[in-house]
Amino acid sequence: MQRLSPSGPVAEKVRPTSRLGFRLMVTFGIVLMPLAALSYVQTRQYQEEAARRAEAAVLGATMQAAAPLTGLMSRSQGAVAALAAALAGVADDPVACNELLARFYAQPVNRAYSFVGFVPRSLQMDCSPQGPRDLTGQDHLVERMDTGLPTITVNQHGMVSGTSVLIFSHPVRNASGAVVGLVSLSIPQRALATAELRHGLEDRVGPEPVALITFDSSGRIMTSSVGLEEAAGRLPQGIALTDLAKRSPRSFRSVSVNGFDRVFAVVPLADGNLFLLGNWALQSSDAMIFDAPVPVLAFPVLMWLASLLVAQLASEHQVLRHLRALRRAIADFSGGSRRLPETDLEDAPMELRALGQAFERMMEAVVHDEAELEDMVHQKEVLLREVHHRVKNNLQLIASIINMQIRKARSPETRGLLKGLQDRVMSLATIHRELYQTTGLTDIRADELMQSIVTQILRMAARPGDPFDLQTAFDDVRLTPDQAVPLSLLLTEALTNALKYAAAPAGERPRLSVSLCRTPDGRARVRVINSVTPEGAPPAPTGQEEGTGLGDALLRAFAAQLGGKLDRGTENGEYHLSVEFAPRALTEAEERERQDDLLT
Repeated sequence: MQRLSPSGPVAEKVRPTSRLGFRLMVTFGIVLMPLAALSYVQTRQYQEEAARRAEAAVLGATMQAAAPLTGLMSRSQGAVAALAAALAGVADDPVACNELLARFYAQPVNRAYSFVGFVPRSLQMDCSPQGPRDLTGQDHLVERMDTGLPTITVNQHGMVSGTSVLIFSHPVRNASGAVVGLVSLSIPQRALATAELRHGLEDRVGPEPVALITFDSSGRIMTSSVGLEEAAGRLPQGIALTDLAKRSPRSFRSVSVNGFDRVFAVVPLADGNLFLLGNWALQSSDAMIFDAPVPVLAFPVLMWLASLLVAQLASEHQVLRHLRALRRAIADFSGGSRRLPETDLEDAPMELRALGQAFERMMEAVVHDEAELEDMVHQKEVLLREVHHRVKNNLQLIASIINMQIRKARSPETRGLLKGLQDRVMSLATIHRELYQTTGLTDIRADELMQSIVTQILRMAARPGDPFDLQTAFDDVRLTPDQAVPLSLLLTEALTNALKYAAAPAGERPRLSVSLCRTPDGRARVRVINSVTPEGAPPAPTGQEEGTGLGDALLRAFAAQLGGKLDRGTENGEYHLSVEFAPRALTEAEERERQDDLLT
């Protein structure tokens, strides 16, 4: 089972992709992707429809803006046709012809014309209010006469105005129907720059002003509202004017030669012989959603990201923050905190509130069970302490009985044997006293136990006027009771022998060192070192008890119970005794006790 900490699993680093918030965001992103695609399609369709509406509006605006020009051209065509009919009877009479044209030119409505005149086939023009002209060499005029059709041409250097003029010509026929000449009217370029022709264009200027350009079917520019010099820069890039000479009006979006994004409209004039090209600035309200030139995909992507943000905030408010609160409470509880946390889940969804309530009930049950277990463990400790206390009292009682027998014994050997037995019984009593006084009964701290035994043994066997130079070093080693008892007996027997045989040169105190340390391989080593006589060996034992080797046998037996091997020897005036053993786990001792109970 993986151990938890307040910040999450300890054994595994939390990856961002494993978080619930990230997975919810990915899920919502996949769910919302069709909506984003649909939004993109709809936005694209809307923009295309807006572009079509803009082009249609520009076409209508072009036709409206061209209305004055169309009306002027229509009036000019009607006027030249009427003059051709009126001159049919007076073409051969220069005086009558001049009078007719003079009356026509004298009318205020006709002052917009810069020239009016009749050109006979001889090209000697004598009928004109602007005076006679010799047009010999203008063979194109004869060609127009031969066609027998009205024409509209442009002359960038008019004979009278000296500027660009639009010329309307109509054949004049005699009574037999033969073409005897042409009657012509000229409109100067400046007429297109009047306020009447530019009415409605002042609010559509943009980066460059609106341009109205007329051209014929051959692609030749005839007039321009911004001047013929600027007309070439207002044409669409990559499109020839001959390709725009169609009989039906149309509009399209393109880039002008000057590099501006524009909307163009083409309107046929004068029966398809003349065409009007409108160059209009593209307004943001025409075909764009935003004022800034952003791609069509930007709006669906922004909407998709905004939807993800809303979904993330919703999941954060409804789910994630409540889950984090539950996680903190669970991590604190699993970390050992038994204070019931306050999880505010009042505004959480019903399922999370139910989960929080189940967790609180579980914590209450665990806390209650732990309290009962702690009470049972406490009762067990009290019982064990009482057992050790009673054993200690019984052993002291036995020692008292042995002491009574010692006083009644007559033989020194018998008193020696009983005295040795009494010392070992008192050692056992001391061990049991220390067992119920040391902290912990399921597992026993060997450092506390050994320190108490050393202090007790030295107090019981101290020699007046001959104190020891004592050094102790104990590591915090935890032992089970079945190891603590043989370790205590081993230490008691080793200390008894050390106190009995310790010696030092004259003027020095005997040295005694007792230690318990951990080895690098996880085992424990107990060592007792005492100084001896200079010859290096303890003196030979005296008495029947010692002669039997009982102390040596007890030391070996206690070392075997610990699961170690007794090692001893003399070196550099010191007597060493050590046992290295492996501390048993508490579960191993409990399992062994359970097996013993089953056998019995």
